[in-house]
Amino acid sequence: MNPTPSQSSDVKFEIGHVLFIDVVGYSKLLINEQSEQIQKLKEIVRGTEQFRLAEAEGKLLRLPTGDGGALVFRNSPEAPVLCALEISKALKSHPELRVRMGIHSGPVNEVTDLNAQANIAGAGINIAQRVMDCGDAGHILLSRRVADDLKHYARWRPYLHEIGECKVKHGEIISLVNFYTEELGNPQRPQNISGAAPAKSVAVLPFVNMSADKHDEYLSDGMTEELINALARIPGLRVPGRTSCFAFKGKSETDIFRRVGDQLHVNTVLEGSVRKAGDKLRITAQLINVSDGYHLWSKDYDGDTNDILNFQSNVAQRVVEALQIKLGVEAARALAKKSTENPEAHRLYLLGRYEFGKYSEAGWTSSIRYYEQALKLDPNYALAYCGLADTYAYMGGVVMPSKEAVAKEKAFAQKALELDPELPEAHLSLACALGGAFDWRNAQIEFDRAIELNPNLAWAYEIYAWFLGGVGRLDEAIAKDKKAIELDPLNSFFQSALAYFLYHARRYDDAIVQIKKTLELDSASTLGRHFLGCCLLWKGETAGAIAEFQRSKIVVTGAWYQGLLGYAYAISGDRPKAEQMLRELEEMAKRQYVNTTAFASIYLGLGEKEKALDWLDKSYQDQESACWYLTVDPIYDSVRNEPRFQALVQKVSGEKK
Repeated sequence: MNPTPSQSSDVKFEIGHVLFIDVVGYSKLLINEQSEQIQKLKEIVRGTEQFRLAEAEGKLLRLPTGDGGALVFRNSPEAPVLCALEISKALKSHPELRVRMGIHSGPVNEVTDLNAQANIAGAGINIAQRVMDCGDAGHILLSRRVADDLKHYARWRPYLHEIGECKVKHGEIISLVNFYTEELGNPQRPQNISGAAPAKSVAVLPFVNMSADKHDEYLSDGMTEELINALARIPGLRVPGRTSCFAFKGKSETDIFRRVGDQLHVNTVLEGSVRKAGDKLRITAQLINVSDGYHLWSKDYDGDTNDILNFQSNVAQRVVEALQIKLGVEAARALAKKSTENPEAHRLYLLGRYEFGKYSEAGWTSSIRYYEQALKLDPNYALAYCGLADTYAYMGGVVMPSKEAVAKEKAFAQKALELDPELPEAHLSLACALGGAFDWRNAQIEFDRAIELNPNLAWAYEIYAWFLGGVGRLDEAIAKDKKAIELDPLNSFFQSALAYFLYHARRYDDAIVQIKKTLELDSASTLGRHFLGCCLLWKGETAGAIAEFQRSKIVVTGAWYQGLLGYAYAISGDRPKAEQMLRELEEMAKRQYVNTTAFASIYLGLGEKEKALDWLDKSYQDQESACWYLTVDPIYDSVRNEPRFQALVQKVSGEKK
């Protein structure tokens, strides 16, 4: 029987801000465990300030469920978010309680159920539950409506992370946002929605080098990288990082677009080719829908090498138009801005980036030469100064003393900022230099500014994580690294780094699980092997650690990796091998740079604490990055209570604050 107009008018709806909560895996618990967990969850929820305030004002409705419940706040859209954060913080003391939360604002009304009990109904409740159902333990998921309300508050914007659209009960499509801070919430992508992608999202696949000269690959790779960087600065557009996009280089399977969409969580891909013949240049580009292969836009560009900057700018602008993204004044200006007006300087810069990406001493030396040549043609080329700064950042502690590298890195980064104060890459370069000089306070300011200017700059989150880990803020380091992985999911370096932070947190089993995940992604990851050796070492599996350290020997000068191998030999009782490694390092140091930390590590294994501390003092004087990890690395446990070591930690910590 349909209600009459008079009957339906009795149903009074209001907008409620709903926080839905449940215990993950509740049905698998024993009866007494269920009771205990629900009771503890009730205590936590009722102990939150938001619960007490709303209840005191008569602005709170409660809907209990078997494994959780819903709170309906009628005062502010921020109230359920603040309450969720309070709950998440309290749950840190109760790891056995695996809770997920979902938040939505929508119509609710009080009703009387069949048992004549007061109850709550309405779309607001239903959608909040469906939002929550998409999450895993630790998640605080928001509906698009809630996220749109929160984004008007500056304090919430950094914590809103787009997930995309998800199909839920009855085939309904909802748009989700993951809410997490550096310490609270779950930054991992929910497992239940692996196929979801933000509506505005694009992966830039490596442009194909169609030139007869295969050495022109730097041009196609460089154009790809610059398009990624340009599009990544557009607010509201998801653009996966370089490493993830380049993982598909040379692949042309029939379902390649679907695979890109699934693995990188995007709805569209931009692909193309570059053909250079003498000074003539042809660039093709097309924007493709991953779901059906439909070409949303395509264009051929014909000109000469002097036109490449105009071509790049036009391609980026056409992608934005095709995806129907509305740009603000600043974003439009940034997109149209050229890094240089000199095509030859730009070509040399691309060659520098190409050589830098080889991650070898020869490659770094070549990249410096190309950047310097570019700057002779255009002394105001800020990105070229960033290139120099980044190259020295990688060389420090590997092929040259860190202190010498940091001084150059800082000078070049500051020059880049003088030329372009709004360049996120320049702020990131300066952050690295300041951190390398143990100037933590100012490094943090620069990291934050780089992320503010480009929230999609994956490397900013990643390097930030390394410095946070060094100062012992491991929860924040892990959260930052997970954000970097979200932006560049196929980057094996980021995946390895997550294992490293878990290792420093003494979560060795979790770290090993993460390393195995990394090696599935990249079986050749020497860093992954090295960190696996670290974990096995502290789990007491010395033979396995030695095997992994031997497998992970990195063919690059500096020999920093030999330190832990020598340490492992020493603590396994093979003193002769450890001493032999010391002699090899001493001979090597007569011919080239050797990281002083390697000596300290081996002496620690041999139990020669004073010699180890002598080398650590030298590491501090040389500004070696190992000094960042004095407070967290297990290798220093044997000297942690030594006055000399504590004095050294104090010096480093004093400069970090």
